[in-house]
Amino acid sequence: MFTLLMAFFLLGFGLYIDLKDDLPQLPDSLEKINLSLPTEIYSSQGNVIKVLGQRHPVTLSEISPRFTEAMIATEDSRFYSHSGVDHIGLTRAILRNIRNMRISQGGSTITQQLSKNLFFSFERRWVRKIKELMVALQIEATFSKEEILEAYCNQVYFGSGAYGVEDASLVYFGKRAKDLTLLQAAMLAGLPNSPNSANPFNNFERAMKRTRTVLNRMVSSNFIGSLQMEEALETDLELVPHRIQSNPNQYFIQHVIFNLEKEYGKEFVHFGGLKIFTTIDTSLQKFAQQAVNTHMKSLDKRMGSREDEETLQAAVVALENKTGAVRVLLGGRDYSKSQFNRAVSNNRMAGSSFKPIVYLTAMENLGISPATVVKDEPVILEISPGETWEPKNFNDKYFGNLILKQALMKSLNVVSAKLVSDLTPERVIKTARQMGITSPLGENLSLALGATGVSPLEMAGAYSVIANLGILNEPYLIDRIEDFRGNTLYEHFYFGVQRFSQKSIYPLLDMMRGVVDEGTGRVVRRMGFQHPAGGKTGTTNDYKDAWFDGFTKDLSASVWVGYDSNISMVDRNGRGLTGGGASAPIWAYFMKKALSGKSLVNFPVPEGIRFVEVDSETGYIANISTEKTMEVAVKNDVVLTLPPSTDSIQGYFPSDEPDPEMTPSPNTIEENVLPEL
Repeated sequence: MFTLLMAFFLLGFGLYIDLKDDLPQLPDSLEKINLSLPTEIYSSQGNVIKVLGQRHPVTLSEISPRFTEAMIATEDSRFYSHSGVDHIGLTRAILRNIRNMRISQGGSTITQQLSKNLFFSFERRWVRKIKELMVALQIEATFSKEEILEAYCNQVYFGSGAYGVEDASLVYFGKRAKDLTLLQAAMLAGLPNSPNSANPFNNFERAMKRTRTVLNRMVSSNFIGSLQMEEALETDLELVPHRIQSNPNQYFIQHVIFNLEKEYGKEFVHFGGLKIFTTIDTSLQKFAQQAVNTHMKSLDKRMGSREDEETLQAAVVALENKTGAVRVLLGGRDYSKSQFNRAVSNNRMAGSSFKPIVYLTAMENLGISPATVVKDEPVILEISPGETWEPKNFNDKYFGNLILKQALMKSLNVVSAKLVSDLTPERVIKTARQMGITSPLGENLSLALGATGVSPLEMAGAYSVIANLGILNEPYLIDRIEDFRGNTLYEHFYFGVQRFSQKSIYPLLDMMRGVVDEGTGRVVRRMGFQHPAGGKTGTTNDYKDAWFDGFTKDLSASVWVGYDSNISMVDRNGRGLTGGGASAPIWAYFMKKALSGKSLVNFPVPEGIRFVEVDSETGYIANISTEKTMEVAVKNDVVLTLPPSTDSIQGYFPSDEPDPEMTPSPNTIEENVLPEL
């Protein structure tokens, strides 16, 4: 036994000698831990939009004794008897973890947990743990138990953005920490271990179960008797209403924090005194919120929604094409009512807004152009031996022979399905990946109609590739991170990758301009938006999702509208909401505000492209006798056919008004068969 003890002593002494120079210097007062520098998050304009880790420390005399008793009973029952390390608790935790073959129980004392706040490093976990233990011993040797307990109560996180018991008491109960009841004290003492899952705002039943556990531990530690516990459980918790700030920037901010915490850890992000410079443009974010509020109110009236019914939701993402900087990320109508971020969620079907990816793949691989004639007609496609799929156009309306550009402008389902059948879904998926879409994509023919879940953030990024003439700039939210000394810890350097040649993608860009000018997205022009733009509407089967994704030279933006429960958007008159009616007006309103006062900027035409007037039904070069013509952009090497009579080329006449598109609902992805409309 003596030999074993000596071995442990020598090992510990050796570790101390090896690591002592890397240990942080203890402050002369533990209050300085509580007053560590908060982290600041900045907008792209240089304004502070969020401060993390702010604390409002109070003295131990200003904290209810019931709370400190509850905290000791829950976190460190031998707090007053150990010297920083609880050997009994640590041994028990190690044995249980070995038995469970995983880390299921920790052995940290309150002092060890306090020492963690002195470390904001990326070291291996075991090295950091050893250092924390050494510092805990130093803290115990330097400060009194009361000083340690006071510091811990002021620095621990209680969920809902509350750091320290004073803030937590105000957030949950609207009162000072000194005035907490026994039940309230037990509730708060149970939160540091699980500040989210046991949060009474999120899960009251689980929070009460955790509170009962804390009270039982207080009984076991002889802080209270069984009768006091039962009396406390019969009292009213007096939880105040959950107040969440209604701030349109919060969706962006919380997504940034979520990603940083995954990368660096919660303590470092919240208490490292960082300066995080983001890409958000708060003015554009405000315009997006205004656009959503304005149009959604009119949609609410049309839908006849009441307060006791589910309300429509919306998401908007806008990014800067030349860099990929995300300037707008709005994940819902009101952050105070719903924190679910629909802007980054990929659980909604893309609908016909996915068709440009199909068309680009077809023009790249099938040797066709915007002037190629395709036939829109009822068709039965084989999806596997003995299994077929019959895609349908909206209202079973078919247009016969027409050129590819017009097919996209009309958003014809049959044409897109035929293209994917000729291409194979795998080729379309490859194009989608080249455009930056990372969500899972089903290898089935219904991909032609957007039967796949994507996020508005992904769609905005994919459309920016078109606006950039084939260059992919990965969307990003953080420009730079500095530590509290001003040293740069991270900096984003954007560089575009040419995924498609300019002359290959420009014909698609021109086709999508046709969608906005004369196709399913023409509401954008009717609303007075004059800037050169391209885009695409999307409406999924049963009107469950409405999209409009579009771009100008400088900005790409994606708008989604739908119900969170995935029910159909059908108004009181039995009419469904489409991408053109529900989402395109939000896009137009936002873009008008975003580009107000700016010059109209045309898309540059790359070398190797020519514009030709063709017959929109035959694809022949138009002449004086052509009745329906359309201008197309094609590569110079594309051979266009002259009509039997070659007279002078006639001007452009608008085509008939297109119908909204319909695409499959989520439950059709695995079946590969779309229901008839």
